[in-house]
Amino acid sequence: MAERWRAGKARGGERRGGEYLWRLIFPPRCLTCAVLLPAGAEAPLCRSCLSSFIPAGPLCPRCGELLPPAAPCSCIPESAPLRGLFALSWYEGAWRQMLHRFKFRGKRSLARPLGSWLGRLIREETCWEPAFVIPVPLHRRRLRERGYDQAQLLARFAATALGVPLRPLLARIRPTAAQSSLSHHQRQENVRGVFACRRAALPGKRALLVDDIYSTGATMQEAAAVLQKQGLVVFGAVAAFTQRPS
Repeated sequence: MAERWRAGKARGGERRGGEYLWRLIFPPRCLTCAVLLPAGAEAPLCRSCLSSFIPAGPLCPRCGELLPPAAPCSCIPESAPLRGLFALSWYEGAWRQMLHRFKFRGKRSLARPLGSWLGRLIREETCWEPAFVIPVPLHRRRLRERGYDQAQLLARFAATALGVPLRPLLARIRPTAAQSSLSHHQRQENVRGVFACRRAALPGKRALLVDDIYSTGATMQEAAAVLQKQGLVVFGAVAAFTQRPS
């Protein structure tokens, strides 16, 4: 027991040392304007950008309404594959531009502050307590084109912030057309049957499914349905939700 405790303490020291070195080499910058942030900043945004930032939080994956942390929406049946959703903000303005840089222009460095913030807020503002984190994967063809999987990067840092393992249980078994160019019905058909489990899951466990943007929800709902069939209770987390409640 003592040996395991000392080993865990050593690993924790290594992680803290690695974090210090990372911050020394790459000092934290504001996600949206890239200005240097002061030491100990609570959020990865400067004071000016934080004043105009519109947070989201726990919301209904069906109707998009913001919810109290522990209250499920009445429109989600218990049989629904996705039990809840957490979004950092809305897909608009400077936040949208930042996510475009992250997703399409190679700004992989944004994954660390985004994913870490996402994981920390889920820990603080929900009662989900997931056992592990699962990214919504790209198909290997899209991965070759882009060079990185933005959802997997987000999921990796969210898992670290939550203190739980990253488990890439899902595979995207065929390529699909870009969802942004399709109608709601077409998006559902486009992703139908596109995911499969790589290995057996752990029935009864809570899992956090991570993606970058939630629009109609077709992709995340399809992925959650596959995981639900493995016996998992699935919650979702994204950097942005497309439609803000009026």
